[in-house]
Amino acid sequence: MRKTILALCLVCAAPAAFAQEALDKCAQTEAWFNLAVDSRKLGETEIAVRRTLRADMGRDAADQLVAFVYALPEEHLTHDVGALAREQCEGL
Repeated sequence: MRKTILALCLVCAAPAAFAQEALDKCAQTEAWFNLAVDSRKLGETEIAVRRTLRADMGRDAADQLVAFVYALPEEHLTHDVGALAREQCEGL
């Protein structure tokens, strides 16, 4: 009986653990966007920011994120960009 209850608990906990992992991934996505926004506002070059983010997120994803942030008009360089990226991620 204990083994059955333990197995049931593990099955029930798996979706919760998966959901938490997805939320953590979305929080990290927001942090990456905010890093790129802040770096651009501080005058960092696009190449330097790509190099920094590639180590964490891989080449293609980092290149796309940095290209997006560096294409934004100056007035859009706020942490709202990161918050919107997080919202979109959480909606997937």
